[in-house]
Amino acid sequence: MSFGSLSARAIEALNKGASLGGFAHNPGEGSMSEHHLKHGGDIIWQIGTGYFGCRNPDGSFNDQAFSERAKLDNVKMIEIKISQGAKPSHTGVLPGSKVTKEIAEIRLVSVGETVNSPPTHPEFDSPKGLLDFVTRLRKLSEGKPVGFKFCLGKKLNS
Repeated sequence: MSFGSLSARAIEALNKGASLGGFAHNPGEGSMSEHHLKHGGDIIWQIGTGYFGCRNPDGSFNDQAFSERAKLDNVKMIEIKISQGAKPSHTGVLPGSKVTKEIAEIRLVSVGETVNSPPTHPEFDSPKGLLDFVTRLRKLSEGKPVGFKFCLGKKLNS
């Protein structure tokens, strides 16, 4: 889960556990905060459709912001999250009331503004496009492993 859903102390505990245990943890699609980096634990950086931590003001992908964060020593792998796990093919919403100054700086969004994560990635719309994006992220991260995950589902009639 992302910082904001979990407190700073909880995130720091996860990072310290990863460091002590010799494993990586995933900060969720909300990007990485100083709390995720505090104890030197390895990170699998998850990139969702909102491109938090690597976005331009219009929500499009920002190569430079991604590259800067991806090159951090803690980051051992990049994971592209294809869809919302609990709600495939639906948008995610970050209410403006939760967008504090700290959250805004971490996610590269505006303080107090509601942000929607689109149901699909704006950077690609096909399997070939996904693989091109994987290649792009691998180059921008200077060769770090890049993978992806997705969730399939359908609406149930109630």
